[in-house]
Amino acid sequence: MGDYDPGLLELAYDAKRFILHMRSIIEVAPLQVYYSGLLFTPASSLIQVRYFKNIPWVTMEPKVADAWSSLIQTLEGHIMSVTSAVFSPNGKLVASASDNNTVRLWDSSTGKQCAVFEGHTASVNSAVFSPDGKLVASASDDKTVRL
Repeated sequence: MGDYDPGLLELAYDAKRFILHMRSIIEVAPLQVYYSGLLFTPASSLIQVRYFKNIPWVTMEPKVADAWSSLIQTLEGHIMSVTSAVFSPNGKLVASASDNNTVRLWDSSTGKQCAVFEGHTASVNSAVFSPDGKLVASASDDKTVRL
């Protein structure tokens, strides 16, 4: 086994933050992420430091944060207020309930939406995983609980 390079681990972590931060751009226009993403990546980001100099047409750099914020990612998809969010027992999924009568399941590591549960006829107030993580129960203003 080769020597451990702590710089490589830091670069991998920074690349993961970059991908999570730019996920919505990557999903729509992956070829644009190199330029668009680098422009708005924190100044101390290893990705920014290593690759930003390769964008020759940038004459005025935007003001960006010095470091990554504590926010890892934002999950978007509900069209009304989110009333509840809960992690699965193993932490791999997030269930979110909404005033748009739905529950959405998300992959917690990628932020990708996995499923949308419909059927309630009023706002969903809460969602919870079963202890084994195989079921989701949702409670709604329509006076029902759905599994």
